[in-house]
Amino acid sequence: MSPAIAASVILYLNPGYAAILNTSVRLAGFSPDNRHYIHLESYRDSVTEVPTAHLQIINIPNNSCVRNGCLRTNYNRDAYSLSNQAAENDLLQDTVTLRQDLGLNRLKVGIKLPVIDSTRQPDDSETVTFRLNNQPLQLRLEQRRIPSVLSGGTSPVERASMRLIINYQNQRLTLGTLNNYRDAVKGYRIREVRLSPNRSNIVVLLDMLQPTHEDVVKTTLVQSFSLQPFEN
Repeated sequence: MSPAIAASVILYLNPGYAAILNTSVRLAGFSPDNRHYIHLESYRDSVTEVPTAHLQIINIPNNSCVRNGCLRTNYNRDAYSLSNQAAENDLLQDTVTLRQDLGLNRLKVGIKLPVIDSTRQPDDSETVTFRLNNQPLQLRLEQRRIPSVLSGGTSPVERASMRLIINYQNQRLTLGTLNNYRDAVKGYRIREVRLSPNRSNIVVLLDMLQPTHEDVVKTTLVQSFSLQPFEN
């Protein structure tokens, strides 16, 4: 890890948190019609040992969860013996019909776009430029944070908002709003961008830092858009 990235991670941590945990990704990919994306991940709390699984089924052109498509397990402490796979299976079982209807049992991985340039500012915004069709696709991530009492702030829990500003072919698109705060989130980072197999839709995978009992877990927030407005 470079010194700059290490420093930015430390900004999100305080003495009450020990480490950053990564999730395990079970499923991720595009539907055969290229209009939907699924992402299933899980992690285990280092204190309670209770697993959490998180499923997102996204309508890409609308940048929104399909109905009953974004679910998260919420077990009590008695579930410490439950495996991560069992937690994931609970969400998969709850969405069997939905996934079949959308063809999400036949996933397409898509194309990971190469990074051309990446910069991060002191206000925690970042700009990452990817190569798409031999042209720059620029993503600017802006965010605001309301610290919790534990972090020296006034909020009962950590809260953070974000928006993505996309520039491509001299046109601009904005996803999200800085007025929409998510609870139990310390901040966001751009992880990667994937192009659908038919090269018409884009999925942006963001790291979302969320505090647990003693750690911070790096979960995933899926954002998406269609390239059609840029091609008009």
